[in-house]
Amino acid sequence: MGGRHEGTGGSRLRAPAAHRAVAGLACPVVGYFVARLLVRLVPSLPTAMTYAVCLAVALALGWRAWSARIELGTRSLRVHNTLATTTVDRRDVRRVSAGGRLEWRRGSGRPVRLPSEALRGAWWTLGTGRQAYAFNRERLESWARLTARLDLDTEPA
Repeated sequence: MGGRHEGTGGSRLRAPAAHRAVAGLACPVVGYFVARLLVRLVPSLPTAMTYAVCLAVALALGWRAWSARIELGTRSLRVHNTLATTTVDRRDVRRVSAGGRLEWRRGSGRPVRLPSEALRGAWWTLGTGRQAYAFNRERLESWARLTARLDLDTEPA
C-alpha cells in the first residue's frame, strides 16, 4: 500500500475483502428470495424465466458489490458502488465526512453528498474494519488536499 496517489493520482480505495465478499454473496441469496416472492405473488409469470432473470440481476449486483471501489485519478475520481458509478472532477471535491460521504459541488450549485461503500462499513459489519475505512477516508482527504498544490503548480507565474 503506498502513497502512489500523491504522485500520479493512480490509486484504488476498497473496503475490506471480507465485507465485499459477504455483500457480493448476499446478492444472489436475496435474488433467489425475490424470485420466489414474485412467483408466489404473480402466478402467471413463468417460473424458470423469473428465477433466471432475478438470479442474473442478482449475480450482476453481486459482482458490482465485490468490485466496489474508488479510483483516484490525476484529474478526477470514480466512485464505483453496487448500484451506480459516478465520476467527480478533482477540483469539485469539497470534503470527506466522517460518515463516509464524499461532498462535491459543480459550479455554484448545491453540494452533493455521495455515499461510498469504500469509505464506511455497512450496518451488518458491526463496526469491524473501522481502521481500513478510516485509512480510506484519510487517503481520499489527502488526495483532495493535493488539488490546491497541483493548482499552484499549473498556474503561470
